[in-house]
Amino acid sequence: MRGGAVSKPVLAFGLLLLVFFATLAALAAARRPSTVVLLFTGDTQGFLVPCGCKTVPAGGLARRAGLLQALREREKPFPVVPVEIGHGFADRGPAREILNRTLGRFYRKTGTLVGLGSYDLLLGPEALRQAAPGVSFHLAGREPHRGSHEIPLGGWGVGPWGRPTGRLRIVFLSESEPEGVPLRPPLEVLEEELSRGSRDGVLVTGQLSTETVLRILKAHPEILAVVAQWGTQVTSTPQRVNGSWVIWVGDRGRRAATVVATRTPRGWEILPRVDYLGPEVPEDRAVAAAVAETLGEVEAENGGALERLTRPAPPEGSYVGASACGPCHGKAHEVWRKTRHARATEDLAVDHQTENPDCLRCHATGVGKAGGYPARGVDLSGVQCEACHGPGAGHPPGKMAVPPLEKVCSGCHTKRDSPLFEPSAYWLLVQHGAE
Repeated sequence: MRGGAVSKPVLAFGLLLLVFFATLAALAAARRPSTVVLLFTGDTQGFLVPCGCKTVPAGGLARRAGLLQALREREKPFPVVPVEIGHGFADRGPAREILNRTLGRFYRKTGTLVGLGSYDLLLGPEALRQAAPGVSFHLAGREPHRGSHEIPLGGWGVGPWGRPTGRLRIVFLSESEPEGVPLRPPLEVLEEELSRGSRDGVLVTGQLSTETVLRILKAHPEILAVVAQWGTQVTSTPQRVNGSWVIWVGDRGRRAATVVATRTPRGWEILPRVDYLGPEVPEDRAVAAAVAETLGEVEAENGGALERLTRPAPPEGSYVGASACGPCHGKAHEVWRKTRHARATEDLAVDHQTENPDCLRCHATGVGKAGGYPARGVDLSGVQCEACHGPGAGHPPGKMAVPPLEKVCSGCHTKRDSPLFEPSAYWLLVQHGAE
């Protein structure tokens, strides 16, 4: 060795060491994690803020983002995959496109697997694409959407290539809901979907009733877990049904279900839990700011729509308001004042929907009619006397209408928005007029 020159054997040895360590690093990088954490939420329906519960308001996009961030920090190095079960988008209201764009950005940024329900489909494929460009929608049996999503776990590989120890397959199902798009029977769709891919580890999610879930598990007891959403149905803790885990997350995105799935040499291990998205869940500040900005746009859009719909009262007068009814119908007025009808408009405030005409038609009096809400000089907020009996101008001596109970109530108490509605039972809550 002269002048500090490095001999060829030493140089070759150094290169071999570099290749060796680079190979080890590549192999380590190619080793798949054996565990994945799934975070399920559902029935968002465009609601970006916590619900209006008087006790503990829950839900909201900022809290969901906070929980997701906390999970990703806590579960490192395992991947955390958020899943929207369905009904993530708003399908009603003049500001639905504004709400859905914000939701679409959130789903895209967080890498959410978005399942669709029968109300989402009411928007149509083009509206869904515009709301969430680049987001892959899932619903088995409904082309062109994907029916399932596979996650390889354990073993070696990169992306879809390699030899995983197991494959966790999330199958997205939904059944028809009242006033939603009709869908094929979920069990029939599930059979078709399972025939097209791996059955190593199957998890089912979607808008599914209790009866449907039980039929699915009877036909396929090998299913690891079912995470579903159906109306207000909730399991506060995960339940075991014939060896499979079952969870219903409830409505309005107020809860989140976490499922930790691990592929071991002996098989699958599933660890589920349910989290209530209450005030104890820290909010993501950036998401909270985006939500606040969106709600400002929503209020402006709703206000414009309501203004275009509002019609002045005719010269002879129209609506007079419940306060004009009280002097002669004191008992009936007192009954009304204590019901939820009286504060129906107020209940819209938490979602910034107090000027949404689609909501106000059932939460205020005379919306879209001459002299109806929001009338100048007359308080027509809430579901007042004239919502059922017609405008009160000229009474007395003229008689007020007394429409059939089923007819007057069914316009707002629909199967979708009031699934438990039964006229005679609900009448007992607002009964009046005997005096």
